[in-house]
Amino acid sequence: MCLSWEENCSLSPAVPSGFGNVSHIHISSREALVGTILIIVDLVTFLGNTIVFICPALEKRLRTVTYMFILSLATADLLVACLVMPFSIIYEVTGIWLFGRLFCKVWISFDVMFCTASIVTLCFISLDRYCSVATPHHYPKRMTRRRCILMTLAIWVYSSMISFLPVMQGWNEIPGVDFDAERECIFVTNRTFAIVASALAFYIPFLIMCTMYFFIYRASRLKAARIMSQALDIHYHPKSKRQNSLQLENKATRTMSIIISVFVLCWLPYFVFNVYIAVCGAEPNNNAIHLVFKIITWFGYCNSTINPMLYAFLNHDFQRALKKIIVCHLGKTNSLSEPNYNWSFVHRGAVGQDLA
Repeated sequence: MCLSWEENCSLSPAVPSGFGNVSHIHISSREALVGTILIIVDLVTFLGNTIVFICPALEKRLRTVTYMFILSLATADLLVACLVMPFSIIYEVTGIWLFGRLFCKVWISFDVMFCTASIVTLCFISLDRYCSVATPHHYPKRMTRRRCILMTLAIWVYSSMISFLPVMQGWNEIPGVDFDAERECIFVTNRTFAIVASALAFYIPFLIMCTMYFFIYRASRLKAARIMSQALDIHYHPKSKRQNSLQLENKATRTMSIIISVFVLCWLPYFVFNVYIAVCGAEPNNNAIHLVFKIITWFGYCNSTINPMLYAFLNHDFQRALKKIIVCHLGKTNSLSEPNYNWSFVHRGAVGQDLA
């Protein structure tokens, strides 16, 4: 997601652009190497998030009501791989924007929308986790399938409202500042837009997530203290399901905390630098700033690559589904298939528990 006009400033070679002149574009060995690495990142992102959609079809334990939050996250990451990364790779390798002014705006809008949807979905997941931990008895009634669908739709409507609407209306532009649409695709943003968009897309959801996970941590510690006191009771059975429940809660919270932390590490540098540039300003032709923006932007894109890997390594149900995919691919389903579990589409607690 690019919210600063400095990100894609002119680093293009002085050659004519357009589809008719593609043959005149010179690509150095360094650019070819960078392009190859970025293509690999794009393919891994696409394949990883595609597996997130396939897994519920093979593993019934993943078919939960709140799993649609995970699907929303995977949708955003998959769309980044399909509609953002490829054009960014072409632009990075050739140094020329080949797709015209209109699609430049569309591409930037996609960029902002999908990345915003990703972090807002994580924000909703933290709220879902808090409801599960704070009010476990009322959670199944509160988090219904219909409510989850409405919340997911709200995520995407919110994301589109702070991406397509302002970009297409030109609210981000600076009067008198323009670029060569035949060669460049630059997200020109004024100071107000950069600060407001960054706050809506990252800082406010980030603060909500931090608050929710603080409350989750505190609730988990209180629950642990209650269970410890029960363990001292002579009538307390050591194999009580409450102890297993606590272990699941702690593991689920730990799993989601890792996912949130990775997201913050990927995107925080970009948004901090973006606001800094908007407030303090920078030289338009500063190549160092251009390079930093490119690196931290792709570092943010890599979060879409990492999320499916976190699910695969931290979730036993995902690992089971991945084994089934591999078995089907190798044509050994009959000899290596697992027992058929009779699970229905019901609540199993919060999304965090599904990831445990």
